[in-house]
Amino acid sequence: MPVFFRPTLNIKKLQIQNLRIIDSVDLRPEPGMNIFCGNNGAGKTSLLEAIFLLARAKSFKKTRGKNLIQEGKDKLSVYSETQHTNHSIVRIGFGLDNKKKRIQLNGTAVSRVSEVATLLPIGIVTPIIHRLIEEGPDNRRRFLNWGVFHVEHSYVSIMRHYSTTLQQRNASLRAGDSRWNVWDTPLIDYGDQINQLRADYFSSWKSVFQSLAASFPNVPVISFSFYKGWNKLLSLEDSLKAQVKTDLSTGFTTTGPHRADLRITVNSLPAKEILSRGQQKIVATLMVLSQLIAQKERTNINPILLMDDFSAELDFKTTNSLLSLIESSGFQTFLTTIDAKSVAGKYSNEAKMFHVEHGAVK
Repeated sequence: MPVFFRPTLNIKKLQIQNLRIIDSVDLRPEPGMNIFCGNNGAGKTSLLEAIFLLARAKSFKKTRGKNLIQEGKDKLSVYSETQHTNHSIVRIGFGLDNKKKRIQLNGTAVSRVSEVATLLPIGIVTPIIHRLIEEGPDNRRRFLNWGVFHVEHSYVSIMRHYSTTLQQRNASLRAGDSRWNVWDTPLIDYGDQINQLRADYFSSWKSVFQSLAASFPNVPVISFSFYKGWNKLLSLEDSLKAQVKTDLSTGFTTTGPHRADLRITVNSLPAKEILSRGQQKIVATLMVLSQLIAQKERTNINPILLMDDFSAELDFKTTNSLLSLIESSGFQTFLTTIDAKSVAGKYSNEAKMFHVEHGAVK
């Protein structure tokens, strides 16, 4: 039986107003497992969405901001009080109206999402988590970026400088500016830093994943490789030189960290061609859990886990194995499900059950 560790980071209070069908909710979550149970369309997912808004200032769904606001209302708000390792309380607020979004940290307005994301690290598993494997590199690169960000806080600044430099280089290429190559030196500098941080993180993350995956014999052996965004036999400087004609022709930079990928294979074949939908979901879920565990090992802070429609497409044995893994991690977890019994039984002492109906929570 796994040992439950009390989290070093947990949301103590969560208040939501005018988010989708939620009119007004005031919750006091448990530091362990929190289960939101209700029928489809009851508003369960919106509760997870509220926490995600606090951490990332955007929804995990593809939706326009104004569609988050409850029909007939002109603004929404989410507020949390989060207890950290040193017992301090951090207050985070998110507001949205038809004009703009607002983020507050301890009562003071902040402009950069990274300021709150650092203090409220989260991981999320949704019903479309399999797309992390099935689709192109954008999602996997984003996954990698968030992993590095939470263990190396200088990463966001380096990425910002790299992105600005890349935009300048691309603009010069498109304009036919003969001085386009003045951007190469800073691009190489920032690019090499990004690559090194990603490579270091990938190594530690992969080790955690392999350890977790050993408990799931119904999933084939998964191989991961980090593609840095250019030929591994070349330096970034040499790769940029080799791509000059292509870059001038296309009007954008075709090599560099912005083209990186986390390549996933089974027996040297793309995993998306081998794994079933259910297996893809298991692997992608383990990828997220590995990311949170790797972060905990590096920072000694437990992130928060969000899981939407948890048991969909998973058999009973796999569901239990994942629940045991989550329990042993000690993460404060917010989980939505239609079938509460299949989850709550694993958490007889630590779980708190919330019943959701028509946007109201009981």
